[in-house]
Amino acid sequence: MNLPVESKISGTKAPLRFDVPLSRYSTIQIGGPARFFSEPTSLEELQAALKFSREENVPILGIGKGSNILFPDEGFSGLVITFIHFELNKIVFDMNRFTVTASSGVNLYRLALATRDAGLGGAEFLSHVPGTLGGALMMNAGFSRIPGQKMEIGDFVEEVTVLTSEGEIRKLGREELVFGYRKTNLEGFIILEARLKLFLAQPAEIQKEIQESFNYRNRVQDLRYPSIGSVFKNPGAHQGSCGQMIEKVGLKGKKIGGAMISDRHANFIVNTGGAKASDVLELISLAQEKVFERFGVHLEPEIRIIKS
Repeated sequence: MNLPVESKISGTKAPLRFDVPLSRYSTIQIGGPARFFSEPTSLEELQAALKFSREENVPILGIGKGSNILFPDEGFSGLVITFIHFELNKIVFDMNRFTVTASSGVNLYRLALATRDAGLGGAEFLSHVPGTLGGALMMNAGFSRIPGQKMEIGDFVEEVTVLTSEGEIRKLGREELVFGYRKTNLEGFIILEARLKLFLAQPAEIQKEIQESFNYRNRVQDLRYPSIGSVFKNPGAHQGSCGQMIEKVGLKGKKIGGAMISDRHANFIVNTGGAKASDVLELISLAQEKVFERFGVHLEPEIRIIKS
């Protein structure tokens, strides 16, 4: 149950909960309690939560669906803000410009279906990225079923509206944004919404691509257990994928505690039951060590590893 905590400066009430298990907000179902936790549904509630954090001098951690994040077993001592309920119905099309503007809290699958129904193509790959628009923007999320093809959300972004830690709203145009491989220059901001530039396409063709990608994902990824998604960034095509290298050093299926390097896709770590963050971190370190010994390649985590 959310408790309205009144800001000493503004008088606005921020909905907060206390000691919330972060395992409930992680796709791998791991994580200790957050000291403070907020699920804002509006800009006013979000701004109130941020004011509370400044007044109480506690750190902030913003999250989406928790699909690429590893929370510590000890929990988080500050304020965790989840955007999974933030302005959920904000999806606005401008068919004259072939754009869609959506809130950071909009689920990517829902956004992909909405663009399909509007006859705008380009965003169908997002239907296979588990998370919210804000989370996808923060890490420049991508997905492709075709080898050598790169589909990333940054390729379609025209503008991002953000909130600074001081509560100032800013609009960042394309020329101010930097998108790299699973990284952006949006760290330090709270994403409110974004405008994507798409193109005209037939809904039936868009749906066909969504379905073919869905079939591919079911074939190659391990969906049997809770997971954290792809753990490492691929170092380069000439060196092979992370999954291939981890498999070649014999770690496919390796288990520590309740965590396992997937026996279906070695760049996935799954929770087979009762896994802890420490189990996952041990597997990450082991994979990095063995791959470096064999290939001289340092595997860089794609996931966010949160400190307590």
